[in-house]
Amino acid sequence: MRFGRLTMPQRISGVAILVVIVAAFLPWVSIPNVSRIGIETGGITTLALALAGAVVLIMTSGVVGRARTPGSASQKTLLVLAMLVALVGLLNMSGTPAIGVYVTLLGGIAWTAGAVWQLSASGKGRMPRGFGPQGQD
Repeated sequence: MRFGRLTMPQRISGVAILVVIVAAFLPWVSIPNVSRIGIETGGITTLALALAGAVVLIMTSGVVGRARTPGSASQKTLLVLAMLVALVGLLNMSGTPAIGVYVTLLGGIAWTAGAVWQLSASGKGRMPRGFGPQGQD
């Protein structure tokens, strides 16, 4: 695996995806004497979205296999997945949210920011100097 091929926005998205995956195993609902972890509630959805996002990011960025430039479709897919994670986190804020919901929401927002940055940077034709894959700036 060659993580050095990831651009800065892709690295932000990758870390945010990992945060969302971890958050699925944290408490999402907490009231006295009752606590539910994410995979027992809405966290199973965010876990599935994050795993799908990880696969898309790894396969389209050249982390595995030959170096490649991600296409517009994969970048838009990552943006949609990120926005869905943030939406699920936001919708679970009602009631008695626990730490997992907050971490999911923040992870979804960070992932969305990284995906928007990557999409806008690639739309201009090239990454800003210093933000491209190593050795290709």
